[in-house]
Amino acid sequence: MSPFDASGATAGLLAGALVLATAAAGRAALAAARAGTVARRVPARPDALARPVPQWFVDALADTDGGLDPITAWRRLPWAVAVIALVGLAFGGPALAALLVGSAAVAARVWVRSRRGQASARLDRALPTALEAVARSLRSGAALGHALAEAADASLDPLGAELRRVTVEAAAGVSLAVALEGLAERQPSAAVRLAVAAMALGVDTGGAQARAIDGVAATLRDRLAVEADVRALSSQARASAVVIGVAPAVFGGLAAVSDRQTAAFLFRTPLGLACLAGGLGLDALSWMWMRRLMRVGP
Repeated sequence: MSPFDASGATAGLLAGALVLATAAAGRAALAAARAGTVARRVPARPDALARPVPQWFVDALADTDGGLDPITAWRRLPWAVAVIALVGLAFGGPALAALLVGSAAVAARVWVRSRRGQASARLDRALPTALEAVARSLRSGAALGHALAEAADASLDPLGAELRRVTVEAAAGVSLAVALEGLAERQPSAAVRLAVAAMALGVDTGGAQARAIDGVAATLRDRLAVEADVRALSSQARASAVVIGVAPAVFGGLAAVSDRQTAAFLFRTPLGLACLAGGLGLDALSWMWMRRLMRVGP
């Protein structure tokens, strides 16, 4: 075989191998595209999304009613911690990074505690309007289950979702009184227990359900009005609490930015870091104490 024939055979083999590799790559790309299309069409399982998020984290955000998605917040939490740690490392080294991360964790905990019960309070504020809608439906001759369904359609979340769950359970064969007791167990506030007691009493004994429900709605409205008056009267004290909590931190930050010696003492010496940690701790403690003094509740 001449050199030209050998080189031609080699070129043919290389060309054939290239064609086979291209075909295999195209087939793999087509299979990946089909798999991606199927994955987009098939919805993901809810438990697959919720499994990485701890239940305590979900419960804490749900109770604060802050509008935060637990899954998104949990996924962004490591990035936030990394940014805070990098800022501390850039300005004061590992000691300041650890102090800033710890302060951020305490601040987040204080924020959650300060907003604890906001979801229940929102539900309680929507409860009188829903009860009045139930009473109107009862006066028109509707049964209690139908009246609850109409009130659920007219109510906003989370109360509407809870009332719809009661009607769904009743439609599935559960006793309406038992379904209402389940609502009181899921939302154990005084207002919900009072409303459930009025409706369940009518289910068990009959009688003038509309009048009793209207009475409960009027009682809850009076209670909400009193709490609103107390909050209005304590607005100045709440503003003072915000100033007490924010002013020292703002002053310390401005002093550190404007004076390098102050920044070096606070961020790069053990005594400065101890003073900074003590100041932040006392600041958080005073803010929590002011919040406790101004707490409005039954």
